[in-house]
Amino acid sequence: RDPMRRLTPLIVLVIAAVSFLAFRPSTTTNASAVEGVWKAVHVTTAAGEEIERTTPNLMIFTATHYASVRTNQPPREQLPDDPTDEQLLAAWRPFNASAGTYEVQGNEIHAKVIVAKDPNSTAEQRENTSTFEVDGDTLIRTFGGGAVVRYTRVE
Repeated sequence: RDPMRRLTPLIVLVIAAVSFLAFRPSTTTNASAVEGVWKAVHVTTAAGEEIERTTPNLMIFTATHYASVRTNQPPREQLPDDPTDEQLLAAWRPFNASAGTYEVQGNEIHAKVIVAKDPNSTAEQRENTSTFEVDGDTLIRTFGGGAVVRYTRVE
């Protein structure tokens, strides 16, 4: 019996396994890949404007929940011991926050807002969907309107 004939199925299997490992994409799209603490570092708006994110912000994903907090304009002034309503509003206006649940389906994050600074978000039980990819310590999310946010892992 020809020994090569017996080895042919094994050779095909080895070549297929090596090819799979060698040519698989470097990005990850499973739910555990987004778990952790992230900081937005760059935004491309839907209109194509490029913005380096330097204001304080955090995006936190646990296994099933998320929380997002950020300020939209630096610097926020320190408040005096007895701030006026105008000073409180000036400090509050650039601050944004939301938290809720999420699930990953393929390369999509489906987030449902439970609590947010904007009461309309929770009254409408707003759901947000974004596509994502993770490459090492970089998370890139693309939102429905075309905005793209690049995050780096901070934990």
